[in-house]
Amino acid sequence: MPSVQLDLDGPIARITLNRPEVLNAGDPGWVAELSDVVARIGARRELRVAVITGAGRAFSTGVDLNSLATGEMTLPHFVAWEEAMTAIERMPLPFIAAINGHCLGGGLQLALVCDYRLAAADAIIGLPAVKECLIPSMALYPLPRLIGAARARELILAGEPISAGRAADYGLVNQVVAASEFPRALDECVARFLALPKTAVGVSKALLARAFDLPFEAFRREMEAGFRQCLDSAEHRAAMDELRARRRGPTR
Repeated sequence: MPSVQLDLDGPIARITLNRPEVLNAGDPGWVAELSDVVARIGARRELRVAVITGAGRAFSTGVDLNSLATGEMTLPHFVAWEEAMTAIERMPLPFIAAINGHCLGGGLQLALVCDYRLAAADAIIGLPAVKECLIPSMALYPLPRLIGAARARELILAGEPISAGRAADYGLVNQVVAASEFPRALDECVARFLALPKTAVGVSKALLARAFDLPFEAFRREMEAGFRQCLDSAEHRAAMDELRARRRGPTR
């Protein structure tokens, strides 16, 4: 069985982190498979939404500590992991992190690069890297922007996990549901994203990634270019045709 499984269902890509015996922790093979799966998704233009979840009772607990302790996991593997996550951030299709259980360390870092985070109520969320004398790599960059500096410092410097409910209060996850409701809530979330115009979602995602980094006028220029792309899209024209048809009402 693959360590990272990809299932394609029409416009939907479903990624399952598949090492349940170690709570889907990542070793070198897992990292290589994640990189391959992300590249395969990036090559398929027909995809509209991607879901990442974990097999068993965890989303992912980050790095496999046994692999780290034996020296199998080295800096190049961490860099490859980061490159896969950066590719996810830069893809135009939205990614949903379906946090079905423990989401720690590199698992949370993976969830952070997704566009929507759905969590089961019993999920445990945290960044314990400092306890292994590590840092939570690129989570240091988006987390303060997402939840504020004080809360980011708490999670990163103390290294203590929090509940899904508290993560929702922080704005770290978008939605928390009971474990029994999780599959239904995930299906509804996927359906919401599938119903949206692909061009507008892709342009919006790209601009949001630049929002904290560009000067105002530079951002405005990129926004206007993206706006033109949306106006020129077949999806926009179809939406306007439908609007005009509704205003005319039924023909006699």
